[in-house]
Amino acid sequence: MIAIAFNMLEKKPDIRALILVVEDEALVRMMLVDVLDDAGFKVMEAAHADEALRILAAVPDVQVVVTDVEMPRGSINGFELARRVRQDWQDIGVLIASGRVAPAPGDLPEGAYFVEKPVRPERLLDLIRALLRDG
Repeated sequence: MIAIAFNMLEKKPDIRALILVVEDEALVRMMLVDVLDDAGFKVMEAAHADEALRILAAVPDVQVVVTDVEMPRGSINGFELARRVRQDWQDIGVLIASGRVAPAPGDLPEGAYFVEKPVRPERLLDLIRALLRDG
């Protein structure tokens, strides 16, 4: 009986997908994190691409990166971050979002998705699920 009770208290492994949100505007980042968390995802945050690259190097479980394009505090923009992610971590899906900059030919790496802001939560979740399914 004690063994059964102990087994019930053991932590089960967390199998939720880990999403990294890269967004320089704190309120937008908080909204994205809330939507993803409410949908059952684990979420990490970065305020710019340089911080995101450090997280990706240290946390091997990230499955999708959702990134803004224009992030003035970092040394690279979201398109370059997407290229580096697809080059160095091919298994990670990439969703690029912007309300100001549309991708020019060659901006999107193969397999990356682009969505215009503001993005409806349902659309965001559909795209992330597609990246997880295709990855």
